[in-house]
Amino acid sequence: MLFGGHVFCPFCGKEIIDENQAFCQHCGARLVAEAGPAIAAAGRGKTPWEDHENTGFFNGFLKTVKTVLITPSDFFRNMRVDGGLTDPLLFAMIIGMIGLMFLSVWDILLHNPLRNFMTPEIKAAADSGMSTGFASPVGAAMMPFLLILWIFLATGMLHLFLMIVRGAKAGFEATFRVVSYSVSPFLFMAIPYCGMLISMIWVLTLVVIGLREAHETSGGRASIAVLFPLLFCCGMFALAAVVIMGAVAASFGSLMQMYK
Repeated sequence: MLFGGHVFCPFCGKEIIDENQAFCQHCGARLVAEAGPAIAAAGRGKTPWEDHENTGFFNGFLKTVKTVLITPSDFFRNMRVDGGLTDPLLFAMIIGMIGLMFLSVWDILLHNPLRNFMTPEIKAAADSGMSTGFASPVGAAMMPFLLILWIFLATGMLHLFLMIVRGAKAGFEATFRVVSYSVSPFLFMAIPYCGMLISMIWVLTLVVIGLREAHETSGGRASIAVLFPLLFCCGMFALAAVVIMGAVAASFGSLMQMYK
């Protein structure tokens, strides 16, 4: 809105610094016209991975990984928000399988040295986990299916919360593509001990940037969509822990009363 040479946000009523800016610096509301259910593809194109007919399979793969990790804003700003789920899913599967295989290798190689520092109880729990984990044949066979399930569940949850905060300017496919390409840091699971932590933090950062650019929304809305599910899950775990500890304490108290 323009009053007396000044531009004001139509949502919060505060003055806008630059009349050409896309978002209000006060409330984060989008100031340009809404793109509707899908963002126009103008200025967007295939990723190097999706254009592997011209770039080559390995060259397209490596170039995509490099661009996502080094210049994620440019990558997601220029990425198509349509074009199908197959290519992004295949990219995520390759990256994910490489990362999880490294994780399994380190789990096997470092398992025995770490046993020297474990109590008997922890050793028993670790042995039980190894028999059902990724290092087992069953776990290895389940890896691709679990990875696909994780990608779809993560996409669905992120898109839902992005819709709640009114940041979903494009469709489900745009969010799916962001999640699929954001798993690129899984390659850092090749680093023992801290590789998984580095990967997870980097993935979350890329998802926030990707949602912001792909949906052309504000960084605040994208951050809320990513962080709220994490906070919710942490809260549920904390609540469950409190309930379990309370039940254990109550049981212990009852036993003490019985032996008095």
